[in-house]
Amino acid sequence: MKFLVFGYFDCKNAFMKRILCFLIFPLLVGCQHTVSYKLRESDKWTGPKISGVLCVQSISDHTVYSITNWHYEHFENKVWRTNFRGGYSHTNLTDDVTAMVAKHLTYSGLFSKVVSGNSKDADYFLSGALTDFQTHGQINSQAEDTQAVFAAFGLAGAIVGSAATSDMKSEIRASVKLAELKLTDKSGQPLWQNSISFNTNFMDYFEEADQMVVFHHTDDALKNAVKEMINELGNSSLTNQSVATVH
Repeated sequence: MKFLVFGYFDCKNAFMKRILCFLIFPLLVGCQHTVSYKLRESDKWTGPKISGVLCVQSISDHTVYSITNWHYEHFENKVWRTNFRGGYSHTNLTDDVTAMVAKHLTYSGLFSKVVSGNSKDADYFLSGALTDFQTHGQINSQAEDTQAVFAAFGLAGAIVGSAATSDMKSEIRASVKLAELKLTDKSGQPLWQNSISFNTNFMDYFEEADQMVVFHHTDDALKNAVKEMINELGNSSLTNQSVATVH
């Protein structure tokens, strides 16, 4: 069961998103997260297409984290929530990330067709490793304590508490690295290879550091990394040269 959080409802009213989060939070405890993000029209590749079938092989999870079953880290004299591995449906993220990369590539339309695994009929093969996949959301104790006080008054308290904390912020840090990315042809000849990192650090409404939400910031960072990979593949001279030669 995926997390459902206020930041991801298709609701245009930010105030109502906060109320919804407050009301459904008790129902979400114990859910486990699967790596996923939404794809939109802007995520489609608009340049020249690559004629051929791409096989996405494993994007192996090489991340190493000591935090697996608890939620917090302490550094810089602050307390941070994390996308701890115990919060995922699988603590090894190889299958989840590989599936999402394949889904994103399929949606982009860069290749004629995208498959996963070890297809012998593919024209191209993509492999790589996930070496960084983490989010830290600073806990805003003042804001959370304020909401907790108003929570005792039900829906009316939730509305007042949300209004009282509407300007309270938290720092969010997210980073993803896809390393050793390699695109090869049938013969194993490398056509493109690189490592792609995406890092972000910003201030946002304090509930963006909620334990139900921090997982999604890492997903968004992955989306940006995959989008950059697609951009590089689509503009690769080696890839374009191969397409012209083979097809």
